[in-house]
Amino acid sequence: MSMPTRPQPRPRAGATACPRNRPERPGCVERRGAPERRRAPERRRRRGRQAAALLPVLGAALVALSGLLATAGCGEKITVPRPEGLFSTAQYQVWERYAADDPRALIAVQGNLFVLTTDSLTKRSQNLGTIAGVGGLADPQALCSDDADSLVFLWDQGLGRVSWYRTSDLARLENLPSQADLPEVQRCVAMATSRAGIEQVPGASTFLYLADPDSGVVHRYAYEPFTGLIPHGILCRSDGDGARFVHQPAGLARDSADSLLVCDADSLRNWVIRFDSVPDLTDTAPDGQDPLRGHAALFDQATCVPPAAADYVLGDAAECDEEDWTGGPSEELGAFDRPRAVTTDGSGRIFVADTGNHRVQVFSPRGTFALTFGDASELDRPRGIATVDVRTGGGAGDVNHAAWVFVISGAEVVKYISADQYADIGAPPPPEELQP
Repeated sequence: MSMPTRPQPRPRAGATACPRNRPERPGCVERRGAPERRRAPERRRRRGRQAAALLPVLGAALVALSGLLATAGCGEKITVPRPEGLFSTAQYQVWERYAADDPRALIAVQGNLFVLTTDSLTKRSQNLGTIAGVGGLADPQALCSDDADSLVFLWDQGLGRVSWYRTSDLARLENLPSQADLPEVQRCVAMATSRAGIEQVPGASTFLYLADPDSGVVHRYAYEPFTGLIPHGILCRSDGDGARFVHQPAGLARDSADSLLVCDADSLRNWVIRFDSVPDLTDTAPDGQDPLRGHAALFDQATCVPPAAADYVLGDAAECDEEDWTGGPSEELGAFDRPRAVTTDGSGRIFVADTGNHRVQVFSPRGTFALTFGDASELDRPRGIATVDVRTGGGAGDVNHAAWVFVISGAEVVKYISADQYADIGAPPPPEELQP
């Protein structure tokens, strides 16, 4: 185990800058003249890595101390704090694995799961038991729920069509539109909804977003119950280098601030970009094809003026004054290898399916790395993810956020349990291989 490193002294004038999140080049040092405040994003990531590295040691020490106290035999009983994560090395462990027929996407809505497979959409319990279903689909690829969790939208690639159903029973809406053909969408791999800016379209209840990597855009449609889907520009396109551009749009999710999180699975980027999705009415193109885009949104305070790419994204991106940054897949904590799915829990934490690294990474609402779980022995290129919160009491804080995390892995759905949920349900001691 590598120990935390001591902060390096400021560089001398004229020194060569070291790229972030890559092995140090011979003779390079920290960037010249960079104020301490500009190192905030990397400092937060480094603290997260140090905490993750120290967690097994702290957990083992606490367990050992607990054993000594238990055998003392006299004196006042002392309560030993449980190591965070309970399992000592991670806050999540595999609880169950479920075989599925080519699982393609899943979401969680009001404690239930909605799962897309080869030709069907099914509503399922948290144990993957079937509650309701829709069959006969041609080639379903993506789904999402509306802001009120009353509708589930589905993209069928074989038909080039979006259909929507009631989440209660997967029935079509009566006497209202329930599908729309979208020939302009070449391929949709993810969907999300957001009400941000919906007042621009009278009568509409939400915007529907479709990630289309073949077209190089994230499409936007206003959903109006009596009309259906109304085109309303795009969120972003691919023909640029800044954080406002997404080269290979993949997973989508709405965060706790009603911003949109967009995975960019371009192998030279490997980002999750945060967008203020409110359509910019001043953003128009001469041919009228790409109007009303959103803007990249900061995760936290800007670290320089103008903000660096790293201020807008999760993953390894150029920081202030870092002119020689080059992208690529990374195994570093807080960085990705082609992330393809993203979701959030009720506390606002962000869960990213780090597909190429066979793991899930978790970040705070402000974009600070928190933890990681899963590896190649547990997950096979995860490409879908959903979380389920569990209420444990009547108080506002009595919730196990993301008590369960469901991940699509190969031909399975893997169910993870959090340490807090494990303790609350009074589960037996974990297997020996999971104990510290």
